[in-house]
Amino acid sequence: MKALSTQIDSPMKTLIVAILLLLNTAAFGDPALRSDPAVVVATLNGLQITIDSNSGSILKLAFPGAGKMLDSLPDRASIIDLAYPVNAFEPLRLASRYSANASITARADSLTIHWAKLGPSRTNFPVAGNVSATVRFSAHPDGRSVIMTALVENNSDNDVRQVIFPDFAGLLPFAGEHGTWFRTGGFAGLPFPELARTEDRESTQYMTDAASYSVEHKSGGMFNDMFVRWMDFGGLGGGISLFPRRWGFDPPVTIRLQRSEVETKLRLLSLNETTLKQGGKWESGEWVLTPHRQGWAKGIEAYREWVNQHFRREFPVPRHVREGIGYRTAWMCQNQPNDPRDAVFKLSDLPALARECADHGIDEMVLWAWNKGFVLPLPGPYPHLGTEPEMVEAIRECRKLGVNVAPFISVLQANPETAPRYGLKVSNNNGWTYHTELVPKWNPNYASGFSCVQVGPGNKLWHDDVLAGAKHLVDTGITSLSWDQFWTTPGPEPNMISLARDIRACARAADPESTFSGEELWNIEIDSAVLDYTWDWGGYKDCRAFTSVFPAPRVNCCVSSSALAAKKAFADNLYLNVFPRKAESINGSDWIAHQPELSQALKQCAKLKKQFLSYFTEGRLLGDCLFTTPCPATHVCAYALPDRAILVLINLSPRRQKISFDVDLAPWTRSASGRYQARQYTPEGQLASTALIPAKWRGRTQMLAPEGLQVIEFLAR
Repeated sequence: MKALSTQIDSPMKTLIVAILLLLNTAAFGDPALRSDPAVVVATLNGLQITIDSNSGSILKLAFPGAGKMLDSLPDRASIIDLAYPVNAFEPLRLASRYSANASITARADSLTIHWAKLGPSRTNFPVAGNVSATVRFSAHPDGRSVIMTALVENNSDNDVRQVIFPDFAGLLPFAGEHGTWFRTGGFAGLPFPELARTEDRESTQYMTDAASYSVEHKSGGMFNDMFVRWMDFGGLGGGISLFPRRWGFDPPVTIRLQRSEVETKLRLLSLNETTLKQGGKWESGEWVLTPHRQGWAKGIEAYREWVNQHFRREFPVPRHVREGIGYRTAWMCQNQPNDPRDAVFKLSDLPALARECADHGIDEMVLWAWNKGFVLPLPGPYPHLGTEPEMVEAIRECRKLGVNVAPFISVLQANPETAPRYGLKVSNNNGWTYHTELVPKWNPNYASGFSCVQVGPGNKLWHDDVLAGAKHLVDTGITSLSWDQFWTTPGPEPNMISLARDIRACARAADPESTFSGEELWNIEIDSAVLDYTWDWGGYKDCRAFTSVFPAPRVNCCVSSSALAAKKAFADNLYLNVFPRKAESINGSDWIAHQPELSQALKQCAKLKKQFLSYFTEGRLLGDCLFTTPCPATHVCAYALPDRAILVLINLSPRRQKISFDVDLAPWTRSASGRYQARQYTPEGQLASTALIPAKWRGRTQMLAPEGLQVIEFLAR
C-alpha cells in the first residue's frame, strides 16, 4: 500500500497505523486493491472506502451483504465539488476529480483527505491564490456508521459560489435497476429506470432537468418531497443511509440524482448554495453514513436515534387519533351564501355524517367552508348553513356518536376588509377564489372574492385575535381545530408554534382528547411538536420511512373513491382523509355509501386495525424489509414487536392469484428456538391456517382477488 501521508510523525507510528489498517480491511474487500499503490483503502465500521491516492476522490464503496455499491473511474469520481465562476468562464469548477497530490491520512478509526489546492476543470483560466479543502471520514461510536465532514477555505481572489458535498459519483444498481431504490421520508423511487435516456427526453430542450436525466429533491416539510433530511439508497439485501446532523430550522438539504449517459451509474450529491469570499470558510457539519444489511428499515436505525434525541411533543396525541384509521372531510359549501344552491351540507346534517363515519370506523371529522375564511375576528358559521347554537348542538351530537369534529379555519391570510386591521393592504387579485362554475375553476382573472394578503404568524395583534376566536369556540364546546397553512418561522414568539401551544392549552383544559391538525408546509420537524395529524392535499405516497421514525403527526392520505388507495394507506399506517365527491362537484360533497367499494374497504381496514392494533401503535414499521427478495405486483408493509410480526399484503395484479414471498424473521424478532408460528387470516380477519416455520421461510398467500388484502402473523415459538 502506498505511504499514507507525510503527516504521520514517526516510522513506528507509520508501521502501527499500517498494521491496524490492514487488519481492519483483511476481513472484507478486494485483496488486489489493498496492494495497489494507486489507491488507499480503509474500512470503517465495515464500510470499505477506496480512495484515489492522487486525486483523493472516492473510487469504491462496499459493504458485506450489499456488496459493491459505488465503483467509479478516476476521471469521473468525486467527493467534493465547487462552483468557481470567473469572468472568462462562468462554468469553471474546482473539484477533487481535477486535483492531484491529495494528502491522505489513514488511521484505524478515520480517513482524512486534504487538498492544499483544489484543481480546476479548465487549466487555461488562472486561479489567483488557492481554494483548499479537507474531508474526513471517521468511525461512529455506534459501531455501524461513518461520520463525514468537509471544510473549504477560500484563499483566492475569486468567490466560491456553490459547494457540492457529499458527492457520490458512480453508484451502482447493485440490487438491479428495478430493485435499487432511492427512498426518503416522503417518497420512494427507482432512479435508474426513472432517469433512463428516452426518446421523449431527447425531444425536449436538453438543458432542462427533465431532459438531462437529473432530478432534484428537497427536505423541509410536506410541501417538499423529501419531508426530512434522511435518505437511503439500496435494496432488500442492503444499502446505505445518509443524513446530516441538523434539526428544525437548521439548513435544509437539496439532493440531486443524475444518471450517467455513458454507463449505468448514478451520481447522488448534496447541493449547498453559498457565497464564500476571500478568507471565508465553509463547514459541512457532520453527515452520518450508515451502511446496512437487509432493507432500509435497518439503515434508518441511526436516524431514528437522532430523531429520538430531538423530537419533543408539546401535548400527547389523542388516543383516537393514534389508534384510528383516519378522518372524514365534509365540504359544507362553496362560500357563496347568496346562492340558494350553495349549501352542500347544513349543520343539521352533521350527526348523520358522523353516524356514517362511525359505521366505517372513522372517529374524526373535519369541516371545510363552514364560515368565511380570511376574516378576523373569527366569524361564526355561514347563516345559510345554520346558526352557532345549531353548530354547537350538532357537534355535541356527533361526539355522542363517538365522532370528534374539528372545524377547519383559514386565518393566516386576511381579505381586503380585514387586512387594514393589521396595517396591510390587499394589492392584487391573488388568493383562493374557486367555484365549480368559474372558468377556470381556480382563480380566474375576473374573480377576486377571496383575494388576500398574509398576516401571520408573527403579528401580535393577529395572534391575540386568533386566540380569542379559538377560546370562544372552546367556550361553546368546540374544542378541536384544523388549521389552513401551518406556517412556522424561526422568529421569536409570538409565532406559529406559540399560537398553537396557546390554543391547545386552552382546548385541552376543557377536553383532554381535543385535536389540533393542519396543512403542514415547510418544517415537519418543528411542526411535529404540536400537530396530531396533517391535512395536506395529495393521494397515496410512500411515507413508510417517515412513519417508522416520527410518532407524530400522522400523515394523511386523501381518498375520494379508491378502495386500493385506502388499503395501501391502511397498510402503511397513514391517516386516511376520506372525502368522497359527487360528480361535477367539490371534494367532500358526497356520502361514503355512494362509493360502495371504498365503503367496504374502510370497514375491512377498520376491523383489521382494531384486531391487530398493537402492531400499528407499538410495533416497528418495516415496510417491505421483512422480505429477502422482491415480490412483484404486491404492496406490503410489515410491523415487528420483539417476539412477533405481521405482514399486510395487497394484490396489485389485475388477476386473482396466490402470492409467493420469501421472508427472514431473525433480523427483526427474537425466537429462542428459531421457529415461528405463521398464522394466515382471511380478508375478513378470520384465522384460516397455521404452520410452524423456520425464520427463513418461503410462504404463499391464500387466493387473493385484484386489490385483495391479507394479514399474516408470525409468533415466536
